[in-house]
Amino acid sequence: MPYPFAAPVDAEIPIIFGEWWNLPVEGIEVEMNRYGSGPNSSDAYTINGLPGSLYPCSLEDTFIQTVERGKTYMLRIINAALNDGLFFSIANHTLTVVEIDASYTKPFDTEAIMITPGQTFTVILNANQHRFSYGLFVMAARPYLTTVFPFDNSTTIGFLKYKGTMAETKLLPKPSNLVLPYHLPSMEDNAYATQFVSQLRSLGTAQYPCKVPKKIDKHVVITISL
Repeated sequence: MPYPFAAPVDAEIPIIFGEWWNLPVEGIEVEMNRYGSGPNSSDAYTINGLPGSLYPCSLEDTFIQTVERGKTYMLRIINAALNDGLFFSIANHTLTVVEIDASYTKPFDTEAIMITPGQTFTVILNANQHRFSYGLFVMAARPYLTTVFPFDNSTTIGFLKYKGTMAETKLLPKPSNLVLPYHLPSMEDNAYATQFVSQLRSLGTAQYPCKVPKKIDKHVVITISL
């Protein structure tokens, strides 16, 4: 059934976050058993399998998505990273959240999202930047710090490139010249994460009702250990 409030979409774009280890799986297990601790934190995060130019020797391993000005895109976002929630933002662009974990939400605009491991989002992106701009915008994801245990505190980036702009004929900027999205939260921004999650609401319309129990007759205590 089509989403009731979404504008016509010109194309869908998958955005899959992942993690990269320099060691093979067997090597990670050997290190874990050698020291009696958990597995090593990853060496990089990735966007669609590519770590991005902020990591050593990865200038050519950067995800680039070409878009056309005036068109509307549906981003299908998945956090396939094993352990970390991630903040994600695209410079100079607003994201409209319309779905989370296969459930429609009340649409809301945001400058950045926070997506937990295994979670999925559907986000609407309008390619509305000025036609005289350079045409290259950084997209970036970094972890949301919720633990004192060792974790990968790096940032993965990709680029949103506008068709028909100077960005099509220029080389990618060097890491030293990159400017991350202004609205990308810091790793310890609990206030932003809480505010973002509080905006996630069911659609709750006559066509898409939200039927939840209103009478509570049983209380369950769930204990989780790690």
